[in-house]
Amino acid sequence: MTESRVKNDEWSSELTDWADVNDISHDLFPRDKDQLLALTELSLIGCQLTDIPESIGNLGQLNELYLMGNQLKELPESIGCLEQLTELLLGRNQLTTLPDSMGHLNKLLVLSLWKNEFKEIPKTITNLSQLKELYLGWNQLTEIPEFVGNLRQLTELSLGCNKLTEIPEFIGNLNKLTDLSIWQNQLTELPESIGDLSQLNQLMLSDNQLHKLPLSLANLTQLKTLSLTDNIIKTLPQELSHLQGVTEFE
Repeated sequence: MTESRVKNDEWSSELTDWADVNDISHDLFPRDKDQLLALTELSLIGCQLTDIPESIGNLGQLNELYLMGNQLKELPESIGCLEQLTELLLGRNQLTTLPDSMGHLNKLLVLSLWKNEFKEIPKTITNLSQLKELYLGWNQLTEIPEFVGNLRQLTELSLGCNKLTEIPEFIGNLNKLTDLSIWQNQLTELPESIGDLSQLNQLMLSDNQLHKLPLSLANLTQLKTLSLTDNIIKTLPQELSHLQGVTEFE
């Protein structure tokens, strides 16, 4: 466990002072210490926050923390003390990294980092072994590092609107995926291992530079949507003709 939380009784006054300075309403953020300790959900969406105090780590009962639409450039190490978190939504901020302590959030199921300023996927994510949904769209990612292949519980992976030029073969390890979104990148082809994702319902590949498809796509018998809009390829190979009914070209 990370030791970054504020250990004396000053933590509650630090939090309430922070809430007052940022004009956060009492409805969103109670000022009573006992109420704070009992919080299981904290939603501070669009509050124009530029910082989160270390004392946030004292809210140990939090299951859900929503911080979308702020101006955060970093998170405190104490975020790793929130070991009951199952959902952490951080979209529409200015984050470039995550604190190493986030690897302690081993109950986390949903992590949303979309529309930030990540140039690489933070390595601390590799420790989030229970993660089911990972949203990284609208960043500046250029590659998918190998540790992503260890996130075997993922059912949804969203990487749209980045700068990816290839999808590595190890993507096939994520065989619980039902939804894979890689639209608006710079892909020219897909790995054969994509056919190992036998649970896929939705594969979003629009706005790339794909000129061919792996024949292993024929294995995706659960597929309901295959989006290929705005690519070079305009027809399916004969071997994939049975996917015509679920494929979008226009």
